[in-house]
Amino acid sequence: MKKDVMVTVSGLQMTDTGDDTVEVITNGKYSRKDNKSFLRYEEVSAEMGATKTVMSFDEHTLEVTRRGAVQLHMAFLQGQKTMTNYATPFGSLLVGVDTTKYVVKETEDCIDIMVEYSLELNHEFIADCRLKTKITPRNAKS
Repeated sequence: MKKDVMVTVSGLQMTDTGDDTVEVITNGKYSRKDNKSFLRYEEVSAEMGATKTVMSFDEHTLEVTRRGAVQLHMAFLQGQKTMTNYATPFGSLLVGVDTTKYVVKETEDCIDIMVEYSLELNHEFIADCRLKTKITPRNAKS
């Protein structure tokens, strides 16, 4: 796959009070080294400014690192619970992710990543979540 890519990230949080969805479509950079893939992209919002995201993944693990207005490093490993600190301008939170499903499908022109997990903040259940990431060459249609 080409280095310059189009990235579509779709997030879904399912709670007792309803579902919340977020979708980001942006340009990114893709690379591969030693059987591990790397995706870099930036999100810009009026409220939070610019946040740089790096996703590293292989067939077993997805790691997401975010830097900018928020600081976060999350690891998704199917069947495992991981904990991390989430630093925001309003304070730090302890985040837990219990990954129930992780799938990477890769073709010559597309990489699809899907992870399902339970989300905790400060040891309290918040939502069941699904995160989908689609990576395509920048000139391809998604």
